[in-house]
Amino acid sequence: MPDFELMHIASVHRERVAARRLAQREGISLVVALERVLMACAGEGSLTMLLEMRSKQALRLNEMKQQNKLSSQQKHRAQVEAKQIARSGWCGWFDGSAKPNPGVCSIGAVLLAPDGRRWEISRTIGFGNSSTAEYEALLALLALMHEQDCTEAMIYGDSRVVIDDLDAPATKSAQSLVDYRHQAETLLRKLPKVRIVWIPRAKNHEADALAELAFARNTYDMKDASVKSLAGKF
Repeated sequence: MPDFELMHIASVHRERVAARRLAQREGISLVVALERVLMACAGEGSLTMLLEMRSKQALRLNEMKQQNKLSSQQKHRAQVEAKQIARSGWCGWFDGSAKPNPGVCSIGAVLLAPDGRRWEISRTIGFGNSSTAEYEALLALLALMHEQDCTEAMIYGDSRVVIDDLDAPATKSAQSLVDYRHQAETLLRKLPKVRIVWIPRAKNHEADALAELAFARNTYDMKDASVKSLAGKF
């Protein structure tokens, strides 16, 4: 096997060190020593098999490096674009909850325009779980933005489930949320310069408060209806 192939196989630093020590100890050439070290590493296999295995490993490592580089570049572009969009002044926040989970769902959202105009969404949406409530809140906000011709904005939410689901490849999307994802993607295609960013729940207090207000209002209405029903019997 040519010397350069032996050096290519001996990609691990300690193997080259071991070969140099063996060559000095036994008075043999570095090539022979390297071959013996690699034969020991190959075990029952051959040097050719070891070369193939390590070539594949090197190829996979290179692919991973390229993917990481591409991901880093995409992330950087997204950050630059997000800063540009943020300067436009349009901002939105969304939140949803279910009590219990699953249970009665409520949603809250806020949309702020550059000129100070403000829109709020606060309502219950029936039975579901927290993930569907979060998606419904986002859909309601996107629909409102479309109505207001807001095509460039930053949207903030504290739902990892929804934001990660939208960021994931379609094949990795949660099966129970597929319909919601399709609806969101349809609306986002009409809003090409809208970006959705995760924030901690503590920074999403306005949307959270509106969702809680909707739930409280619904609870009060149910109690009021119950009282009126009882009163009607007497």
